[in-house]
Amino acid sequence: MRISSMQQFQQGVNGILKNQEIVNRSQQQISSGKSILTPADDPIASTRILQLQQDIALREQYADNLIASKNHQNHEEVALEAVIENLQKIRTLTIQSGNGATTKDDRGFIAAEIEERLKSVVDLLNTRDASNVYIFSGFKGEEMPFVERAGGGYSFEGDQGQRELQISANASVKVNDSGEDLFVNIPSANNTFYTQDNPENIGTGVINVGYISDQDELDSFYPEDFYIEINSDNELTPPQENYSVRRRSDDRAVDGLSTIPFSAGSDIIFAGISVKVSGKPEPGDTFLINSSEKQSVTDTIQMLVEGLREFDDSVAGGDQINELVSTTLTNIDSTITKISTTRSEIGARLNSIESVDNFQQDLELVSQEALSTLQDLDFAEAVSRLSLESFLLEASQQTYSKVNSLSLFNYL
Repeated sequence: MRISSMQQFQQGVNGILKNQEIVNRSQQQISSGKSILTPADDPIASTRILQLQQDIALREQYADNLIASKNHQNHEEVALEAVIENLQKIRTLTIQSGNGATTKDDRGFIAAEIEERLKSVVDLLNTRDASNVYIFSGFKGEEMPFVERAGGGYSFEGDQGQRELQISANASVKVNDSGEDLFVNIPSANNTFYTQDNPENIGTGVINVGYISDQDELDSFYPEDFYIEINSDNELTPPQENYSVRRRSDDRAVDGLSTIPFSAGSDIIFAGISVKVSGKPEPGDTFLINSSEKQSVTDTIQMLVEGLREFDDSVAGGDQINELVSTTLTNIDSTITKISTTRSEIGARLNSIESVDNFQQDLELVSQEALSTLQDLDFAEAVSRLSLESFLLEASQQTYSKVNSLSLFNYL
């Protein structure tokens, strides 16, 4: 078969280029440390490598969530422990206030100290975590959960939501507890109540938390709800500010409490309840008194403070103090029990997080080993192969040079 000079040159060049390509590929493998440079090198292995890389990336996100969830649990645990410590101190002061030897002045000093402790408790209930999110706000992590009311006491502005973080493909963990469940919906030792300003009021009047002045009388009305209505000044002669206390079930005025002269900050006593409306309410404004079987820990403590300042040293006052102290202690103990139960749940969550973390680390190790087996280069083999390929490239270049230097004219 005849071979033209052009064919001879082209075959030589193709051989050199092919060897050059092989050498270049080996050089790229060594520089990258990877045995598979493109999916075309090994489609099956490339698919498996992609799956493993995706699994590893997902586990890295789970690892971040595990760290975040641990931090959330630890922040909440520390806050709850501090809340219990403050409640224990308030409990001790409550017992002290019930000592028969204390006078009204003594109870006033104790009330002032309890009030300061209450502020410390509320500060803890408004704790933020490392992400600057309020721990006890439920889903409303950006909103302060316990807000001081204008008339005194605190209202809960969060919700009952529990945020969760995914910590593995099949597991998630709660990272907070709602302040409503922990500190608001606490079963009360006795029937009780809570107060609210009507949001539709147009004046500046506000109602305080109040306290129970006669538990038996309150029980006789329970579960009736009430509202205080500011009447027109013309309801009295001569005209002056006045109010009525009405049942919410039928809007009837409570006996003896219709068109009563109003004085801001004065006691309004009815149905075993004592409250005060301060500020400047306008005619038509209403203030709500809701019966309840539950009572927030902040209201429990605020009612204690107000009762200690109001009850006198008479025999009747002593009985009121004893009832107040007994109810307060039971409610505080119920709160402490609720918090302790939640701390146990946090411990269980931390154990679960630790278990998942260990399992995820084991999976990570297995995945990394499998990935390394598929894509990492055997450098000793690659360097040896590169030496051979370089030798072959040099040989093809030398052969090309020798062959292309031959000519029949040299022998004529």
